[in-house]
Parts: sequence; structure tokens; C-alpha cells
Amino acid sequence: MLVFHMNYNRLIIINLICASMPVLANTKPITLNYTPTINNNILVNPDIGITDHQTINRHNNPYWAEPSYPKTSVAYYRWYWEQLEPQKGIYNYKIIDDTIKAARAQNKKLVIRFMTMPGLNETYYKHSPRAGKKILGIPCWLKKQIDPQTHAFCKNDNSFIINYKNKVFKDNLKRFVDAMGKRYDHNPTILRLDVGLVGTWGEWHLATHYKNPAPTLGNHGYKAADLIPYITMMQHAFPDKMLTMSIGTTSDSTTSYATQHGLGWRADCIGDWTPGWNHMLDGYPQTIKHLEGKGNIKNSYPDKDFLNRWQHAPVDLEICTDMLDWKKQPKTYTLAKVKKTFDVILTLHTSLFNLKSSKIPAEYQPLLDSLIKKLGYRFNLNHVEVISDFKPNSKITFNSQWQNMGVAPSYNNYPIVWRLRSINSKQKYYFYANNNITQWMPASSIISKAPLYNIRNVFTLPKNIIPGKYYIDVAMVKPHSNQPQILLGINGEINNKWFQLIKIKINH
Repeated sequence: MLVFHMNYNRLIIINLICASMPVLANTKPITLNYTPTINNNILVNPDIGITDHQTINRHNNPYWAEPSYPKTSVAYYRWYWEQLEPQKGIYNYKIIDDTIKAARAQNKKLVIRFMTMPGLNETYYKHSPRAGKKILGIPCWLKKQIDPQTHAFCKNDNSFIINYKNKVFKDNLKRFVDAMGKRYDHNPTILRLDVGLVGTWGEWHLATHYKNPAPTLGNHGYKAADLIPYITMMQHAFPDKMLTMSIGTTSDSTTSYATQHGLGWRADCIGDWTPGWNHMLDGYPQTIKHLEGKGNIKNSYPDKDFLNRWQHAPVDLEICTDMLDWKKQPKTYTLAKVKKTFDVILTLHTSLFNLKSSKIPAEYQPLLDSLIKKLGYRFNLNHVEVISDFKPNSKITFNSQWQNMGVAPSYNNYPIVWRLRSINSKQKYYFYANNNITQWMPASSIISKAPLYNIRNVFTLPKNIIPGKYYIDVAMVKPHSNQPQILLGINGEINNKWFQLIKIKINH
């Protein structure tokens, strides 16, 4: 009403002043919230899950497919030294290069092991170029130098037991390992190496070659000082690769030394519930107790944090025989016992589980599916808040909440990238969070709650961003790229592991 008491000129001035003032009501940033739908899908993600064994893709191999075997992102291969250096200084790189090429074609990675000693009377598989021949382990040219019973040629006999203290053996092995490291340390297809330079099958014992006393290295004259150089040898040759070490035995200290020096650990024969002595009730509990320095035999390098090393280095496990063998022993391998095995696997914070690429019995499939969903990492985006004026050159903030619902961290970083994708054109804008997901831990146990990770990313919208409607997408990518790598545990995947979240409008 007051305006009617003002003269005309004053009214004009007031109107001009008001017109020149900013519209404060429209300057407050817009806040958008979105809660994705969590799913329970099996996610085949890099570096984790079930592994193939001595084959790249058993699930749908064109020559011997086994559809019941899970899809994988990792294949496990091991070779004997004699296969890779048939003549001194002449290396058979082709066998490894071809395997890398085949894995890369399937978008998979490899875990590999170099071995020096087979089981007694063990022969090469029927599809090997050496099929039917007994495995020597070490090259024949070296066997002639260190085995007093070998002269002009190597007999079809593998009863020779390597002396791992032998300097000639050790010097030649170091030269071989250095050559492998020079060629493969920087190869991105190799995920990690299993340190298997010592003992039967590379498992750091002397099984099949001795019965009494027990075939542990400690029982046959080896001390930690004799064996640690083989760990160091691999560390020096492969400084850029993650390494794992066999769990060992109750009379050795090498594994606990290794885990205190950055290596992960692995164990074979998971799921062995054989009546009497077995790995699940006797072997593993006793060995872990020894590694922690709590066993009956002194450990020179006790690792009190052995069971927490998974936070920084991986745990890889391998089945005893295969699941078909379990099916043949229904009284031992009941569904309850198989579930108990899988619970142990999760409790140990396992990243990879080698099922030997064999058929999976139908009765075990639901339990296996449940296990696969939790092996390694599993990242859920619980909520995202986006704050911005949604104008060119204005700030845009992403407040997101994440959880790792698996049982292990990712030991490789796949940082978050946010993307604005135009609805009406091909225009895309990327915003790199440069965060480190290797620090995102899962729950500390299978019955506790996973921690929440609240991430705040602030960016500036480009000055030249084209106004219009956009989708906000998110992905975890290969570092320094726009290439998505990870399937998240949420709905909304649009293509190639990008996940669509919400619509926005960029104004002028």
C-alpha cells in the first residue's frame, strides 16, 4: 500500500534499484539425493573370486567347456623350471607369453608359480609336449651338475631330491628368476606370483620323497637362514608384483618371515575333512598357531599379526582334490560340512579360491554361489548427494557413501570417476576422484558390520559445458583412464560397468 503514496519518479528509482539487485532466492545451490538399489548378484570382478586352474576359461572353453564351473577373472598356472629353461641361458618365454596372450584375450589376469621339484614318479599331463615323461623339475643340464647319479643323459627318473643349500643350484636359479623378472615384472596381465621355488610342487615341504621323519624342511636339516634367500630372490626379481607364500608346516619359520616382509599367503587342501588327521581340524590350526609363535616348536620369526596380514596382502586358497571328489564321499562332505569349509574361507578373508577347473556338483552350487558373492571385495554405493548450481563454471559436489561387503580389500586401486552424460547428444564430462579404494576394508569378521566410507569430491563444471539434461554416472576405473573395471553391488549398470544414477539439468 505504501507504494501508492510515492510519487512517480521515486517509484521508478526504486524499481531500477530492485532490477539491478541479484535474485538472492535463486543463488542457493540445489541438493539432489539418490539411494541406489543394492543387489545380490554374482559379480565377476578383477583379481578376486574363483580361479581357473591350468586353463584360461573352463566355463565356456570351446574344446572342453564345463558350464557348471564359475566364470572367472583370474587363471592360475604353474611351470617347472625345466619347461622354461631347457638349455642354460635359453629361455622358453613362449609358453608364458602364449598364456598371457590367451588371458588378455579373455580380459583375465594370471597368478603364476615357478617350481623346482615334482612329486615322486609324477609325470606330465597327457596334453603336454612332454606327456607321459616323469617330471624332473630342474633342467637336465643342471641335474648333470648337481646329481652324482646323472652323467651323459637324464634318465626317466625323478627320485633325485634337491639340496636347497647347494650353491650351484642356488646361483643358477637366481639367474633364471632374474631373467623371468626382467621380462614379466611390469606385465599388467600377471596379477601376482606364488613363491614356489622350494620343495615338492613348490609347497615348501618334501612330501612323497620322505615318510619318516615327517617330510617337513625343518625335519630334514633346513633352517630359516637356508630358505629365506629364495623369498628374497623373488622379491628382488619382482619388486612391482604382489607375492604370496605357502602356509608351510609346523616346523618351519619361512612363511611367518615372509608375511612380516609384505607377502601374502596361500594354502592348499582347503576342505580336507578326511577321517582321522586332516587339514581342517589339525593341519591348518596347528600351522597357524606355529606361525603366530604359539606352537610347540620354536618359530624363529613368529608373526603375531599373521591372521591380520590380509589387510595389506592377499590370502589365496586351493581346494583339496575337487568338488567331484567331495561328492563321492557324501558322509564326509555333507552340505553342512561344505558350508563350514566356505565359512572358514570367508573368515580367513580370502581373495582367490582355486577349485581346479572341474565340474561343480549341483547340490553344492547354491553354497558356492553364496561364497562367490563374498570372496574378495564387493563395493556397494549406499547413497550419493549432489550439490551444485548446475551452471557452467559452478562448483559441483559429490558426497557419497560406500561399503565393502566382501571379506577382503582390493589390493589394486580402481579410483572413482563421476560422469555427466548428455541425454540429447554424445557429450560426456568426466570428474576424477583420485581416491584409494585399497583402504576400504570389509567387516573384520563374517558376523560384524562393514565400516562406512564417506567420500566428498568437489569439482568445477566446465565453462563450456553445453546446457541441457544429463545423467550422472559413476564407475571404478583403471587408474589414469576412463575405463571402468568394477561391477558394483547395485542396480543401474548401463554398459561396460558404468552405473547410471540420476538426471540433472545444466542451466545457462
